[in-house]
Amino acid sequence: MTLREAWTRFIAAEDYETHMAAIGQAPANASLVAELVAAAAPPPASRILIAGAGTGQMFEFCAPELFRGYELTCSDISPAFLEKLRARCKCRTVVDDIEDSRLEPGFSLIIVVLVLEHVEWRKALASLTRLRPDRILVVIQRNPQALPHRELKGTMRLFDGEIEPNLIRPAALVEQFAHLGFRLVLQRERTVADGKAMVGLLVAATPA
Repeated sequence: MTLREAWTRFIAAEDYETHMAAIGQAPANASLVAELVAAAAPPPASRILIAGAGTGQMFEFCAPELFRGYELTCSDISPAFLEKLRARCKCRTVVDDIEDSRLEPGFSLIIVVLVLEHVEWRKALASLTRLRPDRILVVIQRNPQALPHRELKGTMRLFDGEIEPNLIRPAALVEQFAHLGFRLVLQRERTVADGKAMVGLLVAATPA
């Protein structure tokens, strides 16, 4: 089974949310996103995309005003995940493939949180940059050299040896962004359970 098949056909939204809450990643990601959105400073009423938004669990830890005054779109490949997201956030939702996005270009900011590890990330970045955003905010995960074993529950057990996310080095991400015409503006981190760290990177389109 591929990672794409796991997320679209196997992983239950409830199991995913329980896991994320247990390891404290959702509030850490929300904190990173809030800091980097403030640094990006999108113009009022501009379009923002959260690509691969999943169930929107992060919204439970974001201040209500974070996206107020913007035209917010949340996309995901899973309709079931988007259904749960709509209960948390009043925004436009659309089923879309991050590796081959069909959305209309012109976003001021694109946000991608813990998604690139589960897709062909270079293909996903190429797809997102074709939407011509001014800035892109990415959160990725960094693990310690010795990662403690944590028993996974429910459908999340699929990640306990059968398939594994493909972690990305921040330097590799920055290098690929440079190839696509984006420069690093800011990098921040938050530590979470098991010695992991959430790494947030904000990049901006390089003027032609």
